[in-house]
Amino acid sequence: MYGIIGNGETCAFISVFSSLDWLCLPAFDSPTMFARALDSSEGGCIKLSYELGGSILPLESGEQRYIEDTNILETTTRVGSDMIKAIDFMPFGKHSLWRILGISGPDRFKLYMDVDARPDYNRKAPRIEMIEAGMMVSSPGQALYITSAENAVIRKNRIIFSIEPPVTVPVLMTYGRDTNEAIKEFKGSPGHTEDYLAEVRFWRDYMSGATPIFELNPRLHYFYMRSLLVLKLLVYNDTGAILAAPTSSFPETIGGEHNWDYRFCWVRDGAYSSEAFALAGMYEDSRRILDFLLNIVNLKGKPYPYPLVSIYGDLTGTEEVLLDSLTGFGNSRPVRIGNKAVEQKQNDMEGEVIHAIYTYYKYSRDTSYVKRNFDRIKKIVDYSKRHWMEKDAGIWEFRREYMNYVHSKTMCWAALEYGSRLASLLDMDSLVDEWRKEAEKVKADIIEKGWSERRKCFKRAYEDAAYDASVLAIPLMNMLPVTDPMVKMTVKSITDNLGTGGLLKRFQDETGAFMLASLWLAQVMMKKGKVVNAMEIINRAARYASSELGLFAEEYDMYYRRLVGNIPQSFSHEEFIRSVHYLLGKE
Repeated sequence: MYGIIGNGETCAFISVFSSLDWLCLPAFDSPTMFARALDSSEGGCIKLSYELGGSILPLESGEQRYIEDTNILETTTRVGSDMIKAIDFMPFGKHSLWRILGISGPDRFKLYMDVDARPDYNRKAPRIEMIEAGMMVSSPGQALYITSAENAVIRKNRIIFSIEPPVTVPVLMTYGRDTNEAIKEFKGSPGHTEDYLAEVRFWRDYMSGATPIFELNPRLHYFYMRSLLVLKLLVYNDTGAILAAPTSSFPETIGGEHNWDYRFCWVRDGAYSSEAFALAGMYEDSRRILDFLLNIVNLKGKPYPYPLVSIYGDLTGTEEVLLDSLTGFGNSRPVRIGNKAVEQKQNDMEGEVIHAIYTYYKYSRDTSYVKRNFDRIKKIVDYSKRHWMEKDAGIWEFRREYMNYVHSKTMCWAALEYGSRLASLLDMDSLVDEWRKEAEKVKADIIEKGWSERRKCFKRAYEDAAYDASVLAIPLMNMLPVTDPMVKMTVKSITDNLGTGGLLKRFQDETGAFMLASLWLAQVMMKKGKVVNAMEIINRAARYASSELGLFAEEYDMYYRRLVGNIPQSFSHEEFIRSVHYLLGKE
């Protein structure tokens, strides 16, 4: 598995073998410079090896951990009688990556750093040249400069260090859109010690703003704090957009074709993440995401005509393209960049944003934010009032004919209900009455057309009686209470038919447990007062669906016992945060 480091602009994946296997430059959604995570032979990486006794050997698997309350990664590997401790981090707000190698032990040896760059998803050949005392790797639109303060020999794409332990070998990588930007960043670097200490202070100061959860055991508290740190890493600092995940085409099923590019901001995921930050008391982060979502509102027509946008708020790079230059993770083809879901109509988006704004207000009591943005809030709610009866693609983005999805209708109800609560804050009584009356119409329609008497469960869609975890939105949004007989029967039917290993699938023909759905079920259990059941689900999610570092995947394959889907997944982490706060009575 991998550890992730980042700087609010892009991120890198570091393996347990201390190789850098994923890096898009210069931003999250840029083409890759290294993508071995998607192709072990042709994807490209920066890897370490050593020469001892006349043989050149790769580093063996090491142990990884994060420096406490930071996104600084430490990988420890044994080399013969010696120990290599690699500390990797990307100074927040800078265009650089540090790899600090601390080496101890009795033996002298040669350490090799091989730079196998494969720009643009292995579609372009890199230009490699010596500039001053470093190696410049470049391709149109991206450049990476690699240098070290230690005496090193550079030959072609290999950097050679003669190691006499104990020694510290700092390696600096700076990047930009061209070689000039990469060199400029290098010249402005203060050095590895200063950057490291500044980075520790930055992350610990940041995490000091989170609401502490003293009721959690140490293990779950670690997952809670790690989830907040991951969400912060996935926010594009320039705009406030948050990625669904920093990767593309990590498969839902190994060897399968459900391989999607998640390096975009889904309106829904952004709303969920804003709520998680608000619950954790991190109001500035919550508000930044909301600002982004409100700034991209379309003032003519559907407020959110596209389910996802680029990190810049437009459609840059969203067109779906199939690549034949990479074989895919576990030979899972096709490898995709861009996402065709951008073309879909999804009617839940407006309700997700309104509910997120309400959640932000509920915990921050920032009435001025509601007042300042009420024109756009009204635009969003009025659209839901006029269009809730229309069909759409649904939350799971099925690539088929549009239907009347119960989840989408529920979120239209949420737009009207929570919109009316926001209007009441500003004493807009006529709007409160208007929106609540329409919300009652939506609710009645769902109860009449969305219920399956045969299955004793709310249906996926009016036209489709399949079991679907998304209908848990009905009690989670408080459209109906958990004590309602229809909700009780629905929860039992969903659990009986979609349960797997104590977690939950989204629908019956899915192979793995889906983290979002599983943690929704935990929250419903808490609303029912079944705290023990909820804790069992939360603990299973932490045990099964996260890496040893606490990075949550999209799904967990119960049969093969492995994480699947893009990782780390923002909605898995934010839902874990929300579930933890449900334990404290927040919702």
